[in-house]
Amino acid sequence: MGWTQAGSGVGEIENMAEPTTSPANTQGSLNLQLIAAKAGDLPPMPVLAVQALQMTKDPKVSARDLQSVITRDQALTARILRIVNSAMFALRGEVATVSHAVAVLGMDAIRSIIMSASVQQVLQKGGAKGHDLGTRLLFDHSWGAATVARMLAEHTRYLNAEEAFLCGLMHDIGKPILMRNFPDRYAQIMADVYAGRAGFHALELQAFGFSHAHVGALVAERWNFPWRFSEAIGFHHDPLSASEHLHLACITGLSSSIMVQMEIGFEKKKDLDVAAEPAAEFLKLTRQALDEIIDKVRRSLTDTASSPRL
Repeated sequence: MGWTQAGSGVGEIENMAEPTTSPANTQGSLNLQLIAAKAGDLPPMPVLAVQALQMTKDPKVSARDLQSVITRDQALTARILRIVNSAMFALRGEVATVSHAVAVLGMDAIRSIIMSASVQQVLQKGGAKGHDLGTRLLFDHSWGAATVARMLAEHTRYLNAEEAFLCGLMHDIGKPILMRNFPDRYAQIMADVYAGRAGFHALELQAFGFSHAHVGALVAERWNFPWRFSEAIGFHHDPLSASEHLHLACITGLSSSIMVQMEIGFEKKKDLDVAAEPAAEFLKLTRQALDEIIDKVRRSLTDTASSPRL
C-alpha cells in the first residue's frame, strides 16, 4: 500500500544526501496529509536536538560549544552518552562527556547519535501511561532492528550504514504515537498481537485505515529527514512496493523480520523463514549469509551495553 508525501518536499540532513523528491500521486495511494489528520498529534524533534544538529554543520563550532548546548537537556545528554558507550561503537574506554565523544567519533557520527537519541525520546515517552512493558518491548525490537540494519547495509554495500541504522531504529516509531493517541483501541491491538492472533500492521489497517508505518513516515517528514527515510519506514512491511528507494526499504523491512524471528519484541515467530522474504531475495542474501548475520546480532545484543537503557 502506497502513499504520497504532503507538501512540496522535505529538508535534507547535512552530509546525508542530495535533495530528493517524493513519488508522484498515484491512484489508490494514501496521502500523508490525510493520514496526519487522522493520526493525531505528532512529536516534534526536541528543540535542543534541532539546535545541536544545526551546530554540527558549522565548521566553526567546537566540541565544547556543542556540549554547552546539549547538556542543557540532561535526558538528551544521558541518551547520547549511552549510545556512544554502547557495544555498537566498541570504544576502549568510557566516554563521559559530549565533547569527548566528538573528539573520539567526529561530528558526522555525533550527528547520527543526536538523531538516534531523539528517536529514543519518542520511543520512551511516546507511549501511554501504564504500558511500561510495551514500551520496553518496543524499544528492544527497535534497537535490535537498528543493529541488524547497520549490518545488512554493510553486507549489501549500501552507501550509508548510518542511514540504515536510523531507519531501523525509527521503523516502529509510529506505534507509541498510536498508543498515546488511541490508548483504548491500541491496548486491544497490543493484546491481540502479544497473543499471536495477528500482526500490528494488519490490525492497525483494520482499526484506523493506516498503520504505524505510515505514521512513522509522517514523523520522518516532520523531522525533515530525506524522503528515502519516509519511504523506507512507510514501506517496511512491503518494501518492494517502494517506488524509489528499494534497497533501504528492504534493509529496514528485513531487519524488522529478523527481530520477529529472533523473538525480540511483541511479535515472536521463531519459525519465520527470513531467507524466503522478498526483501532477502532483492538484497541477494543467501541463507548462510543471513544465519551468519543473525548469529552476529545475537552476540551483539547479549552484551548488556548493546541496548542502551531507556
